[in-house]
Amino acid sequence: MKRKIIGLCILMFSIFSVLQPTSVLADTLLEQAQEAGYQIPEANLPEAGIVIEAENGQILWEQDAEKEINPVGLSNLMTLYLTFEALKDTDLTLDTLVTTTDNQQAIGQLATIRNNNVIAGVEYSIADLIQLAAVPSSNVATIMLSHTIDEQDGPFVTKMNQKAEELGMTQTTFNTATGVPAIEFNGYYQPESYDFYTGNQSTAKDLAILTYHLIKDFPELLEITNQSTITVLPDSLYEESFDSENELLAGGTFASSGVDGLKYSGDTESGYHGITTARRDGWHTITVLLGVGDLSNPESKQSLFALSDTLLTSVFDTYSYTELLGAGSQTVNEETIKVENDFYVVTPKDQEASFTLTDGEITLENELPVVSDTVTPIKAAYVVEESELEQNLERFPFLTTLLNIVEITKLTILSAGAIVLGIIFLLMSAFIPGHTEEEDGAETEFETRRRQKKRKKRNLPVKQILVVVGLLSLLSGVVILSIQYLI
Repeated sequence: MKRKIIGLCILMFSIFSVLQPTSVLADTLLEQAQEAGYQIPEANLPEAGIVIEAENGQILWEQDAEKEINPVGLSNLMTLYLTFEALKDTDLTLDTLVTTTDNQQAIGQLATIRNNNVIAGVEYSIADLIQLAAVPSSNVATIMLSHTIDEQDGPFVTKMNQKAEELGMTQTTFNTATGVPAIEFNGYYQPESYDFYTGNQSTAKDLAILTYHLIKDFPELLEITNQSTITVLPDSLYEESFDSENELLAGGTFASSGVDGLKYSGDTESGYHGITTARRDGWHTITVLLGVGDLSNPESKQSLFALSDTLLTSVFDTYSYTELLGAGSQTVNEETIKVENDFYVVTPKDQEASFTLTDGEITLENELPVVSDTVTPIKAAYVVEESELEQNLERFPFLTTLLNIVEITKLTILSAGAIVLGIIFLLMSAFIPGHTEEEDGAETEFETRRRQKKRKKRNLPVKQILVVVGLLSLLSGVVILSIQYLI
C-alpha cells in the first residue's frame, strides 16, 4: 500500500512538473549562477521575476511574477511612455524646451531622493529630460516631463493609471509620477486625490507588460538606455553627465552579450530592482527582477546583474527563435497557401514547433503562455492560393462563360436522359399484363391454389417496379431541368 501511495505521489509530481515548464529555470537559478562562477548568497535571490520574449510576449521563465512590490524608480517608465505618446500625438517634439521653475529647482535640491541639479530659468529640451529620467532616474526630470503633459500632478497620475489598465497591467497602482511617495517631496509635489505616504505598487509581470509595449511602440528608448554615459546641456554652465547603472552593457563589470537596456532602481524595504533587455540570435528578451539583495548592503546589488546574466544565458540556451513559415507561397498539407509575413515563434530547443491552419490564420500549437492578452497574438494570416486554372479564368472571362455553357449542356443532357428513361420504363410497364379476376373465376379451386403458390415464389412484381422507377426518373428529370432554368 505504501509503495502505491509513493508511486502515485511521484506520478503527480511528474505531471505537475510537465504542466509548469516556466518554473524549471527558477528551481535551478542559484545553482546555475554558481556554475557560471557567481558566488551569490541565497538571501540575495529575487523576490519576484519574469523573462518574456519581446515580440510575442511569450513567458520563458517566471517566479512569483504576480507578487506586488514597490518598484520605485522603475515606475517612471510609465511617465516615459506617456511622454513618447504625447510626442507622437501632440505638437510636442524632442526639441521642445521646458523652463525650470522655482518649485522644480527646490525638488532638484532634495538630497534624500535621486535628482539632477536643475536651476530655475534654465531650459531643458524634452530629449534631455527623457535621458535624465531614463538613466539616473532623476525625480525632478520625471516631474518636469509630467508637467509638459498635464500641469496638475493628480490628473497626470490618473492618466498613468488609465494607461496601465489599457495596457493590461492589472495589478499596478500609481500614486506618483516617479515612484517616490509624495511625502518625501516636502510639499513641492502634491498629486491630489492620491496617497501621500505610499509609493507605487506593481508586479514583475506588469512591469514586463509595460516594457513590452514601451519598446515595441517607442524603440527609440533603447537608443538611450544602451549608452554607458549620457550628457545633458553639453558645453554650457549646466552640463551634467551620468554613467549608466547597467553593468550588463558592453564594457560593464557583468557585460552580457546583446544587452541593450533598460533600467535599474532600488528601495530600502524591497531591495534592488532591474529590467534588462537583450537581443541574441535574432530575437529579443525582457528580464524583470525585483527585490534582489538589500540596499543596506550595496555589494548585494552585484547579485542583480549576476542573476540577470545567468537568466539570459539559461533562456537563450533553452529556447530558440524558429521560423515556422516564411512569407510567400508555401505548401502545407498538400494545399498551397500564401503567407503575408514571416511567422516566427519561440520554442524549447528540444521540442518541434507545430501549427494549425484555420480560417485564414496560422496558430501555434502547444504554445508557451503569453504575458497578457494585450500583446501581439502568436498568429499569422494566410490565403489559399488559386490554381492555375482559377487564375486563367479570372484573366480570361470568356473561359468562364464557356465552362458555364458546358455545365448547362451537361445538366440538360442529364435531365433529358432521365425524362426519356422514365418514359421508357412506363411504356415497358404498360406491356406487362396484370392479373384479372375473370381468370380466377375460370380456374378450378385446385388450379387457383397452385397458381397462388407459384405467385409467392416469384420475385418482386415487375410491373409495379417499372412504374415506380419510371415515375421517379421522369420526375427527377423534370425537377433538374426546372431548377436549372429557374436559377
